[in-house]
Amino acid sequence: MSIISFMLALMLISIIIYAILRKTKVVDEAPGAIAEILLILLIFFSISFVIIIPSSVLYVVSLGVNFLFGEYITYASFLSLLTFCLFVSGIVLFWSIFLVFIGKGISTLLRFPQWFTFIFEFLLSWIVVHFSIKFVLNMNIVNVSIWEHGTLILSFFVSFLFIGIDLIYSSIEQRKQPLDEQAKSS
Repeated sequence: MSIISFMLALMLISIIIYAILRKTKVVDEAPGAIAEILLILLIFFSISFVIIIPSSVLYVVSLGVNFLFGEYITYASFLSLLTFCLFVSGIVLFWSIFLVFIGKGISTLLRFPQWFTFIFEFLLSWIVVHFSIKFVLNMNIVNVSIWEHGTLILSFFVSFLFIGIDLIYSSIEQRKQPLDEQAKSS
């Protein structure tokens, strides 16, 4: 039931985003009702995709933490663990939008070295993931419990994984830049 309510909330958010896009005239008036519905569905699927990727990573990391460190995370069923991951990912997505602007703004304004920027982003992401996990656990809407320092371990591994992916992506982009500049000069 909670997954259905989560999907309905995403649909409501998609409708609100569409209304804002129409009001600010970013999107012109659709030629028909079918086009409007399809655009709302496109926004819905985009938001769902953005939430499903971190949810699946959190799900796999949760199973990995249980496998490596013992039964830190207990859950009634895989569906309850999946629901927990969806709620945590939704909250993390909401807060990470603000923290990315703050983190990138501070590091650009103060001209931090790149290694310090990654450490700063890791700490911000770890804090957001940790408190999101704590918030969802305190809401008592899912049948998941995490023992002792399991929230610290889980949030650390999730943040470490995402910062690692970001580092790999950044290094690939840096390697592409000289190749692009060479191609332009030829």
